Amino acid sequence: MYMTHFKHLFSPITIGFTELKNRILSTAHQTNHVIDGIPTPDMTAYHVERAKGGAGLLILEAAAVHPSGMLTTHTIAGYDQNVVPAYLDLTNEVHQYGTKVFQQLFHGGREVVSSDYRSPAWAPSAIPSLRFGTMPRPMSTEEIKEVIEGFAISAKLAKAGGLDGVEICCSHGYLPAQFWSEHTNHRTDEYGGSFQNRMRFIVEVMERVWQEVGEDFTVGIRMSADEMTMDGTDVKDAVKIVEYLVDQVRVDFVNVTAGDSSTYAGSTHIVPPSPMKHAYVSPQAFKIRMAGAVPVFVGSRIVDPQEAEQIVATGKADLVGMTRSLIVDPELPNKAESGNHHLIDACLGCLQACIGHYHKGLAIGCVQNPSTGKERQVQVLKERPREKKKVLVIGAGPAGLKAALTLDEFGHEVILADKAEEIGGLLHTLKRAPMRQELAETMLDNYRRKLSISHVKVKLGWNIQPSDVIKISPDIIFCAIGSRPLIPNIPGINDPRVITVDDLFNQGSKTIGKHVLVFDFGGDWPGMEAAIELAEKGHHVTFISSKLYIGEEVHQYVRNEYLKKLYQLNIKMIPHYDLGEIKNNQVIIRNLFSYEKETLENWDSIVLSQGRVPNVELYEKIKHSASEVYQIGDCLAPRTLEEATFEGFMTSLQIGVQGKKTAVETW
Repeated sequence: MYMTHFKHLFSPITIGFTELKNRILSTAHQTNHVIDGIPTPDMTAYHVERAKGGAGLLILEAAAVHPSGMLTTHTIAGYDQNVVPAYLDLTNEVHQYGTKVFQQLFHGGREVVSSDYRSPAWAPSAIPSLRFGTMPRPMSTEEIKEVIEGFAISAKLAKAGGLDGVEICCSHGYLPAQFWSEHTNHRTDEYGGSFQNRMRFIVEVMERVWQEVGEDFTVGIRMSADEMTMDGTDVKDAVKIVEYLVDQVRVDFVNVTAGDSSTYAGSTHIVPPSPMKHAYVSPQAFKIRMAGAVPVFVGSRIVDPQEAEQIVATGKADLVGMTRSLIVDPELPNKAESGNHHLIDACLGCLQACIGHYHKGLAIGCVQNPSTGKERQVQVLKERPREKKKVLVIGAGPAGLKAALTLDEFGHEVILADKAEEIGGLLHTLKRAPMRQELAETMLDNYRRKLSISHVKVKLGWNIQPSDVIKISPDIIFCAIGSRPLIPNIPGINDPRVITVDDLFNQGSKTIGKHVLVFDFGGDWPGMEAAIELAEKGHHVTFISSKLYIGEEVHQYVRNEYLKKLYQLNIKMIPHYDLGEIKNNQVIIRNLFSYEKETLENWDSIVLSQGRVPNVELYEKIKHSASEVYQIGDCLAPRTLEEATFEGFMTSLQIGVQGKKTAVETW
């Protein structure tokens, strides 16, 4: 029975030749579960989990339609006959759950991310991609025909593989969009010049695809309603394109997104991070829906079924892409439909392990759900018989929380202790940072809700001592007591005008003064957040980083947003320097390439983000107080949220299992 407040979201719809059970969609996104162009069983397991969870439609990641269109070395070779058995394995399993599957057909043109050997990039004209530094060669007419044929062959193979439809990727400035944009198409033959000529490529692609697949199939396009970039197409252009295209050829749907791959700022919209606005593309989707009079899909930061319901109910779109929400919580549709909306784990918008892993050449993951991308391996671990244990988890930050909840799920008796008065650890520092607030509050909310329905005994405000551990007499101890800021051992560091990022966000009342120097060691969020916080409050900020470039360690789309903010606030940025010493009211900084020193004189305060030190003191005192004692998260070594939750999860899966390995050995 449908919940009344999700009646639109869980109503069926027919798209082209495909009937869908609901309006929840997982859009095409790379998993990197591809070997030699062929999807692996790990890709099947990943998508089966989302089908089991109740998604109506899954669109598989980009499949290149031609060898020249391989985005990376982990791209599906959609043109290769060998994909058919892999497709059949996947579709046969996914279809068991009433979920339909489309394949995205792709050619990036000038947008080539990486490969072992850098193949030549093909494009309508020799106009480079600013972001990737790719200089393409103009395609000959023969090559254009070859790629059009590649789309048709790839569509035919998708149908042979049991897929329900295909989506032709025209979004984000990829090859079809390079043809239809006058900024990237300077051709003088029949594929360039007039609007009709520039549209010829996509029209011919769709005509050939239909010839190969026949009428009993579903074919649509994905496009950026607004490329949100310099010299990019906007919503007015998109409306004109859709009106023309649906007049020329059958189009079963338009999957609307935003952004452009070729520029830094434009690429952010490929996977928009927190704190960007939720569902911000839906007004453009509505315009395209009206213009084309065909079903429209829309995504981009739609993280809650209530947002999705509103979009469908108000006619902005027919299907809603909730891709990252399904990465975090594959059960989201089932939970929403069954009235368990409060049990859904919300996406943080951090990008660290989803698209972040893709850009590092790693298999897809999730900061909050370490099973993501490892479904097959984790299932084996979960099924092992285990003895129930009494486990003491010390520290209620992300690592300790993930451990406690995982242990509880497997029936262990769990005590979670923390000296603070509330759970969360460093998330409370993050919560006060201007651009990480939503991320921290979302994660805290997810954990609070899970704890409230668990059997975990939570004991806050308890600065646990070795004698307390002896009294509890646990079988197993997890030390998850985090880290503290590193104070570099340099002359003058004890100057009272020197504070840490932790001090800035957690104490706040200290007089800072007008001119502030922020020193960044790790290229991560803390230093940038401190600089933004201070500049927004009217301080003159100089941001000095010892990294190769500002924000080097955060995901590129998150970094784009940070850099935009740093520039808007006129923050002076100096990479390649570290803090040498503080002497006679002067700050000496050192160049990390030439070793030359420079002196900064006009400053009132220094804010340090110089790394962190693990809190190991308690561990050293209690490491023999139980048969097994583990360090996880920052207590083991200061790193990121992802390592904290991963270690909390994976180490917990080992507990009570006979003949187990450590988490590190297993992975």
